[in-house]
Amino acid sequence: TAGIDLSVGSVLALCGMVAAITQVQFGFSAMGATGALLSTGIALLVGGLSGAFTGFAVSRLKITPFIVTLGMMVICRGLTLIISGAQAVSPVGDSLGALSSQYLPVGYSGLLFAAVALAATLVHWRTPADRRSLNNTVLICMLAGVGALVFCGYRGIPYIVFLALSCAGLAMLVLKYTRYGRFVYAIGGNTEAAELSGVPVARTLWITYFVMGLLAALAGVMDVSRVNGAVPTAGELAELDAIAAVVIGGTSLMGGVGKLSGTLFGVLIMGVLNNGMSLIGVSEHYQKVFKGVVIILAVYLDMRSKRK
Repeated sequence: TAGIDLSVGSVLALCGMVAAITQVQFGFSAMGATGALLSTGIALLVGGLSGAFTGFAVSRLKITPFIVTLGMMVICRGLTLIISGAQAVSPVGDSLGALSSQYLPVGYSGLLFAAVALAATLVHWRTPADRRSLNNTVLICMLAGVGALVFCGYRGIPYIVFLALSCAGLAMLVLKYTRYGRFVYAIGGNTEAAELSGVPVARTLWITYFVMGLLAALAGVMDVSRVNGAVPTAGELAELDAIAAVVIGGTSLMGGVGKLSGTLFGVLIMGVLNNGMSLIGVSEHYQKVFKGVVIILAVYLDMRSKRK
């Protein structure tokens, strides 16, 4: 949509802290799976409200997304510090922690990869135009095969990976095969032209930022599950990683261009870079400098390709 959300890291921290507080201070950890679901639901509610407010400010009040999300970034970080007393909250219950420590059974994992390969084949071969995109089908099937070998050769797919890939797959389908997805690209390409063409710009923008709030909240819950607690500094500069991954994946910051598959590739690249630099002992300060250079270079290459 040519917008940007700088608040995702702070919303992640706020929602993760809310989930941890409900687990530790409200006794939800003693309620097992029910408590984990309640904590997750409350965190999603907070994230949804944050996204709904951001979407309202952008779509109805016509405030620039950069300014709105910058303000929400500061607000949510401040709320995180307030409700936590600037202290870490831990440990959470075993049921919530299972999200990052448990795995889908190997048999189900294998069936899932087979279903992905079959679905990719059916989608890409549905029409004569799609049959010419054989390379995409082959690539997806190869990735599914590699994934099956890696995960099924170990203990299966981790729940947290399954959840992330499910969200990504659903988003791909929505963006490619629904009116909402076409509206998003149309708004990013030219907002005024989209509005004149009958696209419900305000509603589409509101839904987009609302969904962003939900996804940031879900990421916060996943982070709490992974580290068995919440810290007020969680998600700091996460928006930089998100922007870098998106731009590396080929999405234009000017809007209207980009695919989620490219973003996933960008996520993998950023993950390899972050882990690689950490393994070879590169200081975190230098890592931040490197990320900034990557973002600037990626945007420059994008603008250069558009001029051509």
